[in-house]
Amino acid sequence: MDSYQCECLESLRSFAKIVDDGGVVIYPTDTVYGIGCDATNENSIIRLYQIKNRPLNKSLPILTHSVEEVDKIAIITPLAKELFKLFWPGQLTIVLKVKALSRLSKYTLNLANNSVAIRIPDDMCIQELIKMTRSKLLIGTSANFSNSPSSRRFIEIDPKLFTKCDAVLTKETLMESKGESTIVDISNETNPQIIRLGSLSKDKIVKVLNLN
Repeated sequence: MDSYQCECLESLRSFAKIVDDGGVVIYPTDTVYGIGCDATNENSIIRLYQIKNRPLNKSLPILTHSVEEVDKIAIITPLAKELFKLFWPGQLTIVLKVKALSRLSKYTLNLANNSVAIRIPDDMCIQELIKMTRSKLLIGTSANFSNSPSSRRFIEIDPKLFTKCDAVLTKETLMESKGESTIVDISNETNPQIIRLGSLSKDKIVKVLNLN
């Protein structure tokens, strides 16, 4: 498996091409190390499921680099705009309703309510990487085997995972993180929910969601 560096622009372009060519890759974020691929490439996504031993009925979240890209695939409501303003780019994953005729793989969707989990990470390296890819959408799940701990540091990643992927992106310094992102579901605005508490504390979002 080849290694690439965030600090080198040419290296980042080469890494983006691997994603465009269908590769499954490992990369740093502002929360934990991620494993991903082009979010519109179903063959790559199925391979990612196999690598992680992840159940196919468990949908995959997406990373992108701008609200404009989010607007192409999901319905942005006033509540979504408020969350974007307060917490993006950052450590909050937001579940939104998907627009009709979305180009996303079905494996990124919660088919029960036609929604997608999406985030803009607060990391310039990953934002630049996503900009360089063809789809501008990167699968953003944690770099681990299912039911194993996520990794905030490169040395914590299970070495067996490296043998199954096509490339790894490294970074000299990582942002301080308390772990995986917090997930909120606002696909039904009359019943917003905190799906997972993570690096962003509950106190920071309950007022916005009008939760008790």
